[in-house]
Amino acid sequence: MAQPYMAQPHPVPSPRHRWPLAVVALVVGLVVGAGVVGLVWIGSGPGAAGSDAAADVDAACAAVARTTSLDPVDKHAGFQRWGAAAQLAAAAAEQEPRYQSLADALKAPVDIVMQNFAAKGPEFDAAMTRARAACDDR
Repeated sequence: MAQPYMAQPHPVPSPRHRWPLAVVALVVGLVVGAGVVGLVWIGSGPGAAGSDAAADVDAACAAVARTTSLDPVDKHAGFQRWGAAAQLAAAAAEQEPRYQSLADALKAPVDIVMQNFAAKGPEFDAAMTRARAACDDR
């Protein structure tokens, strides 16, 4: 009689060490990440297109033109918009000092409202007139 077929045990493969793959992946990830961060850093420098002070001034004056009231009670959005415009003008003045008078003019009405909690009075009206004129004269 024939002997029954006996399955031969398969050799167990030696465990593969995956640490070289993990190290290579880590190094590649760090190099690529550092490259991206470097490119972003270079692109955000003082000569970058996104740091154009004139664009900040244009945006600030556009916000001023759209703001009808700085009343902190009824028109809070207007007060916030004007405050944002003042901040944009301040950023522009930091890059180009010729915009400092515009930044000061846009900040004055915000300061008056914060001191008096009212968007009215001769001092406020004069500050608003100076601010709008500064935008017109830019």
